[in-house]
Amino acid sequence: MGISNPEIKKLYGLAAGRCSICKLNVFDNEVHIGEMAHIIAKSSGGARGNEEIVRNRNSYENLILLCANHHTEVDQNPSYYTVERLHKIKSEHESTVASHFESPNERVGDISFLKLFMRFVPFTQLRYFTEHLPVSVNLKLCTVGDMFEAGLVDNPHLYPLNDTNLQAHFHLFIEGYYELWNIISGFTNVDGRQQANFSQADDRGYLHMERRYLPYEKVKKLNESLDIKKSNFISAYSALIDFIRRNYKEVDLGSYEPYKI
Repeated sequence: MGISNPEIKKLYGLAAGRCSICKLNVFDNEVHIGEMAHIIAKSSGGARGNEEIVRNRNSYENLILLCANHHTEVDQNPSYYTVERLHKIKSEHESTVASHFESPNERVGDISFLKLFMRFVPFTQLRYFTEHLPVSVNLKLCTVGDMFEAGLVDNPHLYPLNDTNLQAHFHLFIEGYYELWNIISGFTNVDGRQQANFSQADDRGYLHMERRYLPYEKVKKLNESLDIKKSNFISAYSALIDFIRRNYKEVDLGSYEPYKI
């Protein structure tokens, strides 16, 4: 039994005839380049084919509209494109499509927030700033919190974000940032005195852990905490980048403009 016409119409309609990953129009110069990919393969030997499924494998719920290139990528890399990830990509894409028509003004507000944030935060460099943790960190990482808090004061109407998926990603990102930065900017109790965890910035703009003034056990504990918080932050940061790239192509992630006096 093949895919029924009602299922095909629903899939193409809710996806607006575009690849759920790259947003490419699946009709190129009157040539149909779209493919209805199975999230769980039709046969057990296919990609993700051994996963359990309640509905018919040819049902809308088990299909995702993709371009030919991404269909190949999804099926050749099932360890990355898991059932859960594909359902999430599909849901986010369909929500983005709906937002253009159901709440265009809300989408405009979200885009304004993102553009302002990217303009004043060196967003594409954040992984680089944290690369040498737990030993050192670039002071520019703090622009994330500074600009976020300034935005809440200057443009309180733009946050929380209207797109629930975008808000979830951004919340995890900003929460991960604060958990990491609170350790970097925090203090450790050493024999009744409060010792800063990191030094003041050097002439290159780097803060270094105050290993000279912290006992070995304290340094070890800080290292462990920083490794965990850094991993969580980078994971949330990467997920936010992927989401924005897929769903908010109007936003230039590299639009940062250094403040000039």
